[in-house]
Amino acid sequence: MTYNIKNPEPEHHWERRLPVLLDVVRRNAPDVLCVQEAFAGQMDDLRAGLPGWADIGQGREGGTAGEHSAVFFRADRLELLGDGVFWLSDTPDVVASNTWGSVFMRMATWGRFRDRRTGGDFTVLTTHLDHEASANGDEVRRRSAELIARRMAEVDGPVVVTGDFNEGAGLGAATPPFVSAGYVDTWTAVGATDPVSSFNDWRPPTSDGVRIDWILTRGDVAVESVRIDHDGPETWAASDHFPVVATLRPGGPLEGARTP
Repeated sequence: MTYNIKNPEPEHHWERRLPVLLDVVRRNAPDVLCVQEAFAGQMDDLRAGLPGWADIGQGREGGTAGEHSAVFFRADRLELLGDGVFWLSDTPDVVASNTWGSVFMRMATWGRFRDRRTGGDFTVLTTHLDHEASANGDEVRRRSAELIARRMAEVDGPVVVTGDFNEGAGLGAATPPFVSAGYVDTWTAVGATDPVSSFNDWRPPTSDGVRIDWILTRGDVAVESVRIDHDGPETWAASDHFPVVATLRPGGPLEGARTP
């Protein structure tokens, strides 16, 4: 499940949204929850509201500072084998680096997991790409996708890439680098046809078809289903994005798997 939970802006109070958002998460009951725009206090609230879950990631300004693109996971189901972060820049291992003229620094968080039931290993990465609707934004998103694909090329076995890509799936500059690297959009893999936009802007669902929140896979990953959860007014009020939820079955265990 990938979910831009929206930072705690004054017009849409986090304290009111939190219990509704937690209910949305619980009803979907994901094993992995990737969140974007989560600031430190929101991360603490999610930890308190999701007992039995663990999380990885840090703020884009380093440590707990700034927006987190984080991965929550059920500790009883998944064993964390390794994790890390990198910034979407020419110096990805330099904390808070921003060399491409993006309005905000951007980053990615990855985790390597072993399914305690099946023994299978897989990697999940989540990110939040540049939001500018401009030629520079297109360039930053392209370079960000290329960097993510290059980093994940070092990883063996199934990979799932999720997040808020800030452009319509298949319609912008970030898509070609992922396609070239062998990634498949889960939405097209199952032939999903829901025209509702994943960005709701605090309003009821609109059928403009702009799906900026994606779940991509690479390698041996069976895609059973994927949907945008826009079920009922409560989901519309929880965030300015709807969550995207996929049921995936990664392949079997791997020996000597590498991490980025």
